[in-house]
Amino acid sequence: MAEQQCKNCGNDFLGKYCNVCGEKVYTEKEKTLRHIIGEGLHFLTHFEGKFFNTLKVIFFKPGKLSLDYCNGVRIKYFKPLSFFLMLVILYLLFPVFEGLNMKLAYHKIHLMYGDYATSEVSKLLSTKNITEPELENLFHHAGEKSSKFLLFIIIPALACFSLMFSFRKKYYDHFVFSIEACSFFILWSFLLLPVILGVVSLFTGFSFLSEGQISIAILVVLFIYLTIASKRFFNFKWWYSILYALLYSVFLLMFLEFIYKFILFFIAIRLI
Repeated sequence: MAEQQCKNCGNDFLGKYCNVCGEKVYTEKEKTLRHIIGEGLHFLTHFEGKFFNTLKVIFFKPGKLSLDYCNGVRIKYFKPLSFFLMLVILYLLFPVFEGLNMKLAYHKIHLMYGDYATSEVSKLLSTKNITEPELENLFHHAGEKSSKFLLFIIIPALACFSLMFSFRKKYYDHFVFSIEACSFFILWSFLLLPVILGVVSLFTGFSFLSEGQISIAILVVLFIYLTIASKRFFNFKWWYSILYALLYSVFLLMFLEFIYKFILFFIAIRLI
C-alpha cells in the first residue's frame, strides 16, 4: 500500500486513516449520494443505540456508567458530559416544572438574597423606565440564556464535595460520577416525574402532590439512587453509602437553592 499525505494535517501515513488526526481517506466510490445517505442512517442508528443504552444503565444500574467509563469501557455508551448537556437542552426546551427557571418574583422573596434582588429590580425599573411585567419578560429571556451555561458549575462543585468522602479515587473519577448523578437528577426531577404526574392527572382529573411533596419525592428517589450508585462506584460499605448519599443530596439541593440561583439572578439581571 502506497504512502499518502493527509489532506487535513499534512502527515504522511499508510492505511485508510491518518495516525495523527484520524482523518479518513475517501475513495471515489464513497463520494456518492448513496454513501452520504448511508452515513446519515448509520449515525442515527449508532446514536440511538448508544443513547438508549446509556439511559438504561443510568436507570437500572446506578453507578455502572461512571465505573465503566473510568475503567476505559466507553464505546457502548454516550459520552457522559454530552449526555448531560443533551438532557439540559431537553429540560430547557420543555420546562414543565419551574425548577431552575425561576420567575423574577421568586428571587424577590428568596430567604437569602430577596432584599438584594428587590433593590436591584427597583433600580432597573427607575433607570430603564419600563414596567414590572416588561422587566419580568426581559428577565425570563436573559435567565434562559444564562442558565444553559451556568449549569456547568454544579458538576465541579459536587465533585469537590464528593472528593472529601473518598481520597482513593482521583478528582477525575468524582467528576465523572457527579456527571452521572446530575444527569439522573435532571432526568428524574424535570423530565420523568412531570410526565408521571401528567399521566396521573390525565386519568384521575386532579393533581394530588403539592410543591413540597414534589420536592420530597425528588429528594427520596435521588437519595436511593445515590446510595446504590456510590456503593457500586466507590465500593463503600452500605452504612457509608447511605451517609454519603444523604449528605450529597442535601449539598446538591442547597447548592442549587442558595448558590446557583443567586449567581443566575446576578448574571441575568445584568444582561437586561
